[in-house]
Amino acid sequence: MTVNYLRLFILRYIRYLLIPFAVVSASVMAQETALKVGVYHNPPKIMFGEDGELSGIHGDLLTLIAERHGWQLIPVECEWDECLHKLKSGDIDVMPDVAKTPARDEWMSFHTEYALLSWSQIYADEKEGITSLLDLDNKKVAVLRGSVQQAYLRDIIASFELSTELLPVNSFTEGFEAVNNQEADAVATNQFFGNQQVATRKIEMTPIMFLPNKLYFAMRQGNEGEVLDTIDRDIRQLKADKHSEYYQIIKNWSSQQQRIQIPVYVWWLLGLLALGLCIGLLFNYELRKKVREKTSELKENKQRLDIILSSVDAYIFIKNTELRYEYVNQRVVDLFGMDASDIIGKDDYDLFDKTTADELVELDKKVLSTRERSAQAEVNYLPGDKTPHHYWSVKVPLYNANDELVGVCGISTDVSEYKQMKEELDSLAYFDPLTGLGNRRFMLDRLRQGLKRYTKEHSEGALILLDIDHFKHLNDRRGHGVGDELLIQFGQRLEQELRQQDDAGRLNSDEFMVFLQQPRNGNYVMVEELRERLTTLLNKLTAPYVLDGEEEQVSVSMGVVLLSDAASEKEILQAVDLALTQAKEASGPHLQFFNAGLQRRFAHQQALLSALRKAITEEALQVYYQPQYERMSGSNQITCMGYEALVRWHDDELGWISPGEFIPLAESEGLMRSVHKLVVKKVLADTPTLHTLSPEKPVRVAINVSASQFKHSKFVDDMNQQMKVAGVSGSAIELEITESLLIDDIEQTAKTMHELKESGITFALDDFGTGYASLGYLKELPLNRLKIDQSFVQDLTQDSNDTAIVQTILALGRSLEIEVIAEGIETDEQLATLEKLGCSQFQGYYFSRPEPLHALTNAKETT
Repeated sequence: MTVNYLRLFILRYIRYLLIPFAVVSASVMAQETALKVGVYHNPPKIMFGEDGELSGIHGDLLTLIAERHGWQLIPVECEWDECLHKLKSGDIDVMPDVAKTPARDEWMSFHTEYALLSWSQIYADEKEGITSLLDLDNKKVAVLRGSVQQAYLRDIIASFELSTELLPVNSFTEGFEAVNNQEADAVATNQFFGNQQVATRKIEMTPIMFLPNKLYFAMRQGNEGEVLDTIDRDIRQLKADKHSEYYQIIKNWSSQQQRIQIPVYVWWLLGLLALGLCIGLLFNYELRKKVREKTSELKENKQRLDIILSSVDAYIFIKNTELRYEYVNQRVVDLFGMDASDIIGKDDYDLFDKTTADELVELDKKVLSTRERSAQAEVNYLPGDKTPHHYWSVKVPLYNANDELVGVCGISTDVSEYKQMKEELDSLAYFDPLTGLGNRRFMLDRLRQGLKRYTKEHSEGALILLDIDHFKHLNDRRGHGVGDELLIQFGQRLEQELRQQDDAGRLNSDEFMVFLQQPRNGNYVMVEELRERLTTLLNKLTAPYVLDGEEEQVSVSMGVVLLSDAASEKEILQAVDLALTQAKEASGPHLQFFNAGLQRRFAHQQALLSALRKAITEEALQVYYQPQYERMSGSNQITCMGYEALVRWHDDELGWISPGEFIPLAESEGLMRSVHKLVVKKVLADTPTLHTLSPEKPVRVAINVSASQFKHSKFVDDMNQQMKVAGVSGSAIELEITESLLIDDIEQTAKTMHELKESGITFALDDFGTGYASLGYLKELPLNRLKIDQSFVQDLTQDSNDTAIVQTILALGRSLEIEVIAEGIETDEQLATLEKLGCSQFQGYYFSRPEPLHALTNAKETT
């Protein structure tokens, strides 16, 4: 928005702003539901965040629901077993991350819709050689005290008659420490926590996977009230919307996890387990030969074997050489909904559709003919059911005591749910949910692959960055729904124009990226062919769109860089960004290649960046101070009341560099925190000297703060720490913020300002009247001063609109009891007009230019 437009905007409201403010406030505080939440350290599912609040998948989900209904969450730290006792005694109200068990159902209440899916895994040092449950014999396994893992492993160890010792621990972290300290051989934990630990410890994930669980929030029976119903309703609503905060929470925390590679471990798990079970079945066959002599012993062992096979979460069967079923476990019985006696003697054609039966028979015959183990994925369909069932099946040839081939033993595990989960996680990790194109992660991966091909095979490629011009205006004018529809259609057109070997993705709101594998003609890139192709693409993308029944014309800017134009991934991304920036400076749709001019600009930017890093390291940035003046009421004397600190930089080779050039560079390269800390350090060191220059009253030194720095999580701590080290009170510091801060996140901005205000720091709103911030923000924020932008002061004596705007701002300041200072004063006429309008605080070249501290000190000594 231009300054003239803003002037007209403000003038429309002058007659309202000049009316005396009458504030009538009434608030009715709704009584909050206070819930004490048990928190045990189990990242990334549940834990404490850096701010001491609930964090992790469960923590973020419960916080989201609590904010919807005005609940107050009170985190209570405890170990897992301790948390369960606290829930039972009523010391806490809610326990996240709880799996249902019959024992817990006796005294806990759960909501219906599960919050998260999880499963358990065994982790151990690779040298332990643990690849199946049987390898846990004579091992010590650390398990969480009171957990479902402890109960499950206790039962399965008893079933297999293993000499395994379970070591109860109070937390998963303690379990991994026990393995590291050789107090235990392995540890059982959920895969979320375990995959985090593998990255930092010398412990590997074993193929032993068990207990896929649905996890809930639990409350003690009788205390749940409306809370669990509300949680259940909200989770259902969130899951129903694929773009809801629920899936965003899963995406955010899943991006920190190692990718799930279920097939590799399932291969080993099922293969080794099948061999062990088949050995047991062979033993059972041997017992049948002696059935008359050892009937009771055979019956006992058969019952034990049936219990073991039925407890395994897999479909286990035996077929004879004619491929008719001779044994099935309970899972197979449940699958077909028939009695075991009705299945025995049948073949696959009696139980499956013909296509599925043909595939199963072919695999079984291969095992019988080669007499070798087979392990592979299967997709089966039951009669009358069109839903595909995904299995990982391991089959081995079965022999009798005389080493004669008597059949096939198989074990199949249903991995349909795991496959769906993996596909969903992969989709969240690599694809944009709105357009279906790749996301930033996907495109950067394709760029890296292209760079490898370019290095090894000298193949060329082109990276294209596209931006829909003025997309924000379209969103504001026609709504976000229409904006989303434009992005969808834009992505569809983009995808239609690509070849099979090309890739496209959406990086952010209105920015897209395309990577093309570009052919070469000998040693020359076919640039003109590429330009012609991209011009055609640009024309297709800028053709009119029909959005919500209305035609809409859009402009697109396109920046292009060849892989041969830059030396690294970082340089390629910087080069294409420069090309796009130049393309956007042209009016209308424009295609810009990274050229010699941009190369010089790029080289200058790289030199500037290198020099800036060095200047920060060597603390070569300088701080200049421009005095701020005030005329006291009833006095003709104007006195200094403070200073504005302005960063300046002179490089031995580059000379003086304007803040307008190096500050944006520092922002884009993530250096603003270092720049700001250096400026604050120098200001705090100079503050005592500045006080001696104006001994008649305490002075404040104003420091400009960028939006990115103000939002940094460590900003408050950095300021307090630096003031403490320097021994300077916060009352000597004023922070100047811009209106863009208020627009981005008013709630977080207000929170940060109030925290800093507790240290005595005051705040000024810089360049007031030139931004987009609502005037209503002024009464919500702890502002001490408004700064009238110099653009209003420069034409103050010639433009009546500027006069009215300044008069309005002064009236607004008086009404809200906020000080107002005018900056950019250069003439007597400007000063006189401002004083006539009621302004009493001033800053500008008329009084003093910004000077280094030694110049101000010398000037004071001279006077």
